[in-house]
Amino acid sequence: MSDVQDLMSLPDDKIDMIAATSVLQQQAGDIRQNKPNWAPYVQSQMISQEDYNCVSALDKDKKSQAQYLHENPGQCAKTFLNLLSHVSKDQTIQYILVMIDDLLQEDRTRVQIFHEYAIKRKESVWAPFLNLLNRQDGFIVNMASRVVGKLACWGQELMPKSDLHFYLQWLKDQLTVANNEYIQSVGRCLQMMLRVD
Repeated sequence: MSDVQDLMSLPDDKIDMIAATSVLQQQAGDIRQNKPNWAPYVQSQMISQEDYNCVSALDKDKKSQAQYLHENPGQCAKTFLNLLSHVSKDQTIQYILVMIDDLLQEDRTRVQIFHEYAIKRKESVWAPFLNLLNRQDGFIVNMASRVVGKLACWGQELMPKSDLHFYLQWLKDQLTVANNEYIQSVGRCLQMMLRVD
């Protein structure tokens, strides 16, 4: 438990430096290098042509990605949420979560893309990510947790109490897991959540 307390007492610039070398960030770097081949997903009709076109456009250089995202924000949110619900392969889910996390990290205001899409559809923006917290893959659950934290802290929409309770309980439970290699990520998510009024 002292590891978490030590981590939470550090100033933000030190936490960011540590985060850059955390297990989660190291794995994210490896995952970025292994782009999925999206063609078989559309050929087998696991994803729509529309989602294929979108994810292919987002899976390019940063400048092209930013332009596509700016021109098609609703489609991007729709595609990411569709992919999370229609794809089951761990490696692909990992890659999708890294893509989402990278987009949010580059520009915090992008959380609104997801919130606005969910509001228009009268759907929960939280459910697809909170459901991933029940997966077996450690990277998936911790990257999903990181995305939930960003959606909650950087957006203007409040998380429903039941979802907030579930998420905070999940974080608390992760603190008690023996030899949790993702403890830095858990601590950072908890720290983000505790800063919000």
